[in-house]
Order: sequence, then C-alpha cells, then structure tokens
Amino acid sequence: MNIEELLPCIEKRPQMYFREKNVFFLETFLGGFFLNEHYKDDFRYDFYNWLQKKFNLENNSTWADFIEIISKNENLNSVDVFFREYYLFKKENK
Repeated sequence: MNIEELLPCIEKRPQMYFREKNVFFLETFLGGFFLNEHYKDDFRYDFYNWLQKKFNLENNSTWADFIEIISKNENLNSVDVFFREYYLFKKENK
C-alpha cells in the first residue's frame, strides 16, 4: 500500500491507525510509515513549505505544529484540517 492509498483509509477511520484523532499522532504514524518505506513520494517537506507560505507561519515548527495552529484558529479538529490542506496541496502541486 502506498501513501496515496493509505491516506483515504486513515481519513475515514483515523482511530484505527492511532489512539486519538490528533495531528501529532498522525505525524508520528506517517514518520513510521516513511521510515519503513523507501518512498520517493514523501510529501512532508514540500507540504511544510506550502503551509508556511500559504499561512505566513514562522519557520520554527513542524507541519503538524502548523496544522495545530490552523485548527485552533478555526476551532476544527486538527486531523480534519490536515486532510483539507493536504488535498488542496496535492491539487495545487500536480
């Protein structure tokens, strides 16, 4: 299973993959996934830069920290915000 197949599964049932529906659990899960896979499509670095530019965020955080900040500002769940922004990122970077 590649990341493009896995992420929709996580989106549907995040608590099947990690304990809480929280972006930091997602970040840890993805870190483990990419350690196991020698994967050319690791989107995290480009996603980080895209978020930083889009939301004019400081340079001292991880992509998960950015998502947490955004989700708190919008009063939304951080995993839901991740998927919303991830799909926008993918759409803009085809």
